Amino acid sequence: MKNWVPPQAWLIDIEGVLVRDKSYQAVDGSLQWLNDIANSEVPFCLVSNNTTDRPEILVQRLRDKGFDLSEDHLVGALPLGVRWLRERSRRRIMWLGQSDLQPYWQDEGFETDGPGPIEAVVLGANTHLEISQLDQALAALKRDGADLVCLHRNHFFLDGEGRRRLGPGAWAAALEPGIGSGKVVTLGKPEERIYQEALKRVGVQPNEALFISDDPVADLLTAKALGMTTVFTLSGKYTDHEILGRLDQGQWPDIIVKVPADLSAEN
Repeated sequence: MKNWVPPQAWLIDIEGVLVRDKSYQAVDGSLQWLNDIANSEVPFCLVSNNTTDRPEILVQRLRDKGFDLSEDHLVGALPLGVRWLRERSRRRIMWLGQSDLQPYWQDEGFETDGPGPIEAVVLGANTHLEISQLDQALAALKRDGADLVCLHRNHFFLDGEGRRRLGPGAWAAALEPGIGSGKVVTLGKPEERIYQEALKRVGVQPNEALFISDDPVADLLTAKALGMTTVFTLSGKYTDHEILGRLDQGQWPDIIVKVPADLSAEN
C-alpha cells in the first residue's frame, strides 16, 4: 500500500464513511476526524450519490449529528441531475426515486405529472419501486424517446437498519435494453463527471487529492484511474477485504483502514 502522505484536498463519501447508513449514526471517531479537517486549511468536500434527501436536508442531518459542514461542502448526484436536465431543456420527467422527493423536482421547475410525452426517466434509490412503474418507464423510453438519467448506478445501499437494499443500478440494468431514441447517462459515481465537479470545488489536481469511500468498486476505481490517492474504509458496505478479490491488484485502493479516523494515526 502507498505510504501515507497528507493530501492537499479531501474528497469524502458520506454513507459508510462519516455515518454508518441511512440512520445517519456517526462512524466511530468520524465526527472529530472531519471537524479536525474542517478546522485545518486543507479544503474538502463530500461526494455523495445520495438521492433520498434534498441536499440541504442531507447537510442539516449531518450538522445535527455535530459535523461542521455547509451546503458548499456537498457535491451531490441530485444537483448534477438538475443541471444536466436543465442544460438540455428536459422539463417533463418521470421520477422513479422516492416519492417524497417528487416536490424537490417540482420546486426545481420540472413537471412530474399530467398528460404529455416524457422527456426523461430519472432513477434514484427507491425501496418501494413497483414493477408497474418500471413498465411505465419502459413505455416512455420506447414511445417518447425519453432519456434514461441514472443519478447513480449503485446496485445496493444500506438502509436505516443496515440492511442491503437494491439500488438504481438494478433498475438501470432492467431498463437500459429498452431504450429508444433517447440517451442513457449516469451522473453520479462511478462516472467521472461527479469526480471532476468535486476536484473543481476543492481546486486541486487529481494527484493532489485523496478520495475515501466504503466502496472500492463503485467509488474508488474511478478515483484511482484519475490519479487520486484512494482509501477504502471498512466502516460501511464491506467489513472485510473480500470484495478486493473482484479487482486486479493494480486496482486495489492505496490504503485500507477500519474507520476514517485511523488516517490520523497514519500521519
